[in-house]
Amino acid sequence: MKDKKIYLGVGLVFLLLMTISLSYAYFSASISGNDNAKDVVVNAGTLSLVYTDGPEIKVENIRPGKTITKEVTVKNTGTLDTNYNIIWQSLINEITNDELVLSATCQRLNASGAVEGTCNSIPQAPISDTTIAKKIAIESGITHKYTFTILFKETNANQNYNQGKKFSGVLGIEEYKAHDFATDSWATIIANVKAGNGSEYAVGSTKEVNLGTTYGTHILRVANTTTPDKCKTKGFSQTACGFVLEFADIITEHKMNDTSTNVGGWPATSMRTFVNNDIYNSLPSEIKNAIIDTTVVSSHGSTSGETNFTSTDKLYLLSTAEVWADAVSSSNGINGIDEKISISPLATKPETQGCGIECDNARNLTRQLDYYKKEGVTTSNYSKAIKMYNSSASRWWLRSASSSDIVPFYYVWMTGDSGNNGASAAYGVSVAFRLG
Repeated sequence: MKDKKIYLGVGLVFLLLMTISLSYAYFSASISGNDNAKDVVVNAGTLSLVYTDGPEIKVENIRPGKTITKEVTVKNTGTLDTNYNIIWQSLINEITNDELVLSATCQRLNASGAVEGTCNSIPQAPISDTTIAKKIAIESGITHKYTFTILFKETNANQNYNQGKKFSGVLGIEEYKAHDFATDSWATIIANVKAGNGSEYAVGSTKEVNLGTTYGTHILRVANTTTPDKCKTKGFSQTACGFVLEFADIITEHKMNDTSTNVGGWPATSMRTFVNNDIYNSLPSEIKNAIIDTTVVSSHGSTSGETNFTSTDKLYLLSTAEVWADAVSSSNGINGIDEKISISPLATKPETQGCGIECDNARNLTRQLDYYKKEGVTTSNYSKAIKMYNSSASRWWLRSASSSDIVPFYYVWMTGDSGNNGASAAYGVSVAFRLG
């Protein structure tokens, strides 16, 4: 066999699994016909692949003892740390006796592109399992530069049995998931969160929950799994820290207050009482029993002597800064309380009383939830903040009072933009809570 040629056609086309919401859809990086390209860059989701000398490897006349190498870089272009697996897709390996093996070395490059160490090297192993490497951590802005090596092993014996055999495969990466939020039982989810493994559930993943005959079935979403150092700061709201679930849709509609006042802020609202009684008691008991008390910091209106408020709640509404990354929004020039505003359902701009979300005085005492950060939600890119009620995009309340007046609270407009209005308006209720 040593003197005979093996014709081994290897076409490695890399697929990238997009890390968006729950949709684990593949982005094909097949660039056939672009043979003159030196480097090929493929972007999808929060990860980027760079193929040196093009994406395809074609090997002919390979002999035992020979190797094939390929450089590929994986860069985390997003704002969150993540984990990925290296996998085979559509693997066909007819080479017997484990004589075709794969290994890889890895360099870690910083945000400036400078090598600052090594990363997850892959020890030599037969090409058999579809998973090559699992749970590779990659920080935001970091690049992993791999050199893959495929070796046709020399056995120093007759290897004619592998003459004419086929090998092909699709090498790719996918988001690492140890657990599936959609399919795991609530008992499993709660146990994992309590054990400190909540980060293994993908941010943006969803699960249906039945709120009984009054409110029906709705969708819970993993909104946050991280706890950065700022969460440990005294006076910092815990509403976007740890394992946070939020409703991805609107449960019902309700007024913030019976009258148009923001006096007393979120703690004094009838909405707070409503969600921590009616909505809380509608949750399945296994969820209710796992919800932890949360320190909730919220803003104040223009009432003399008021400062930001702190309350302890099971359920709470989100704040402006927990949705939009930039806590500044320009006014659209519409002023007055809700009773004086007439906005067409087709209107493209929300009501805004006095100022935009810069009048949320507590906006620096919380952080953007991981989900909205992952989706890049800002006051100019806000479609991912849209929530549905009865199959229609609708406004939903936030707990943030506006310091511009004594009447308005903020809400999310039907387009995902920010607005504020008098507290007596009946808008959507979409709560959040923490497990721990």
